[in-house]
Amino acid sequence: MQVLKVEHDDFELVVECNNLFSAFNKAKQKQSQILSSTSYNVSEGVISILNIESKILELLITAKTHPLIFENKEYFIGITFKNIAAIKSPSINSKLKDVEEKFFYREELGFLAGTINYGNDLGKSTIIVRYSKEDKQQEVVLNFEVFPTKLDYRSDYDKIVADIENEYPYLVLDFLKKTYTSFKTGNSPNTDLIWWQVFGGIYYDFIEASKFILNKPHSRIINQTKYVKADKIIKWNPLLEEEYAQFKHLPNKNYRIENKTISTDTSENQFLKHVVFKTLKRFVKVKIYIEHRFKNAITTSFKDEMKSIEKQMETIAINPFFKTIGEFKGLRQESLVLQKATGYSTIYKSWTMLNGGLKLFDGIQKIELKNIAELYQIWCFLEIKNVLQNLLGKEDPDEIELAEIQVDDFVFKIERGVKSKVSFIQKNGERIELFHDFSYDTKSNQDVKSFTVNQRPDIVLRITKNDLKENYVLTYLYDAKYRLASDEREGAPDLPPDDAINQMHRYRDAIYYVNKNKIKPEKEVIGAYVLFPGSGELESIKNLAYHKSIDEVNIGAFPLRPNDYENKTLLEEHLKKILGLDTESVLNEVSPHKENIYESSNPEVLIGIVNKGKQSIYFETENNILYHTGKVKPSKLKDEDSGYVKIKSEIKYFAPYYSGKGIKEYYEILDFRIIPRNEIFDKSHSLNKIDDKSDRLVIRLGKKHVINDIKYFTCPITVYRYTKLSHIRNPKENKIEVLKVS
Repeated sequence: MQVLKVEHDDFELVVECNNLFSAFNKAKQKQSQILSSTSYNVSEGVISILNIESKILELLITAKTHPLIFENKEYFIGITFKNIAAIKSPSINSKLKDVEEKFFYREELGFLAGTINYGNDLGKSTIIVRYSKEDKQQEVVLNFEVFPTKLDYRSDYDKIVADIENEYPYLVLDFLKKTYTSFKTGNSPNTDLIWWQVFGGIYYDFIEASKFILNKPHSRIINQTKYVKADKIIKWNPLLEEEYAQFKHLPNKNYRIENKTISTDTSENQFLKHVVFKTLKRFVKVKIYIEHRFKNAITTSFKDEMKSIEKQMETIAINPFFKTIGEFKGLRQESLVLQKATGYSTIYKSWTMLNGGLKLFDGIQKIELKNIAELYQIWCFLEIKNVLQNLLGKEDPDEIELAEIQVDDFVFKIERGVKSKVSFIQKNGERIELFHDFSYDTKSNQDVKSFTVNQRPDIVLRITKNDLKENYVLTYLYDAKYRLASDEREGAPDLPPDDAINQMHRYRDAIYYVNKNKIKPEKEVIGAYVLFPGSGELESIKNLAYHKSIDEVNIGAFPLRPNDYENKTLLEEHLKKILGLDTESVLNEVSPHKENIYESSNPEVLIGIVNKGKQSIYFETENNILYHTGKVKPSKLKDEDSGYVKIKSEIKYFAPYYSGKGIKEYYEILDFRIIPRNEIFDKSHSLNKIDDKSDRLVIRLGKKHVINDIKYFTCPITVYRYTKLSHIRNPKENKIEVLKVS
């Protein structure tokens, strides 16, 4: 189906696309003003566009109309030349090799054709037709905009760019894209990339202004002082005559004379020389970098264009005029010549622009941005960061190690890995860390790793809890996907792609925590979720499978779009929930393997009396501690059937209750044993009782955890009591809650 046509004296250009109405209808759902949201223009010729209602081409007569060029759509472009014999070397001009190489010219038919797909590049674009006619180079430029189908182009897209630019200046910028956006210069710092983009829009005027000045340079009358002998004086005045009468007897006497003369060595021409030389030097530097870095991506015509610009500027720089011009030492005062004179004002304006930064969406200059998929991923990371900030009541993160870096001062990106993160620290010591583009690799020295292939989720949220085991890390993954199921399934609602959901399952199955004290690795990831630019009614979304699965199996998706504050609450509520959950609740929700029951995440703690004197000193001064019971053993550790003490899986810790004081620490239990009292300690040990052969329960204690260095916490006790790990880690009003005695 033809969607656009250009009638020119030399050719007819048509643009065709299949299933355009599907793309248009998707875009229409996101943009209420779509029928007057864009414009088309051509440098020479007349444009006709497809009428969406009548489905026929109509002459374009309005300044604002509807978009026809959309993201990720294949467009066929055919150009039929009317006088084949008069046309030579027609081509579609682009600096991108993958664009030029898709167009072929059939000379016998006078037909130039090819395809173009803008992928995820949004913004303004051009089709440039070049050919030779009667030995003159011709160029016709068609201008249009590439629209999204998943976002509101005028608000959502602009907000994504503005939000990223606000947090991480220049991170949105890129190079060698099929589209560009508009900007004007500002007062922010300048980089080679910005300089190059600015120069690309002004170099023609810059070169023409320089040529104009060289043909007609500004000059001014100056007083020139010389010392000459009397016979060289042409014009005498009374003072010279009087001086000569006094010294005429000295034939070698020099007399001071002043003449008015015209000079071009002015501050304005010194400024011109400075600008030309500096601009040429920087142009050559960036040109060499582009030719080296992007040699496989740029076209021969683009290389030739750069060489042509360099040659023109070199010709200007070697002009003999500059040999008569001194070095520029700055402007002592404002110059009306630089501000208003023909040529000079252009050079002055160009220099100001080249040395300034930029302000997006507010000018006529062109600059290229990262594609929307990359921008959406970065924006999702920033959105989660902002939601966490609000939920935690923080104005800013407590630690910021996320840095946008420059590659050769040209391309900006966020550094991958653990250095790219923001951290929040709670009053209770808990840490919330958010990573962007985190990598789990297969290196053997990593505590958390993949055993098969590297895994690289877009966003990782790690919450280090302190309510149970110290530094217990809960890990959640988020992948930002600028895709919808309807991209591939016609008529489908705004659902996350199936392969994106499947990727979340793979993440959880592939990433493991390696505990050196255990034989097998343990799964690291609690939940994994897709972030996608979906829309829909809030209550309807809550009933969709991709959202219901979050509560059921901790795998699912959240719709996330700029300006969609209602559906954003789904993500906000999710983050609020996982920040507020205690570790026991989180781990209790983790689904065990079939017919397996995982160990309790909040195990029981045995509390036992430690007597004053030798036993208390032993606990406070020695390592590798053994706790032994009296003849009365804890009831929960007795197997009624066999009569022997058994290890209960839910009792994992022991807390010594110092007689007369209370509890200030607890220990991990390594094992239980029943042995005679006189075999517990060496014969020389102060706690040994050589004559006592009665059986005792001996508990070998491991790592020590201090509740408080100086404070003791009490609880009801005779000889033994039991509590939960969460109770002993979080005493209330200086007391530890214990379990009821059954």
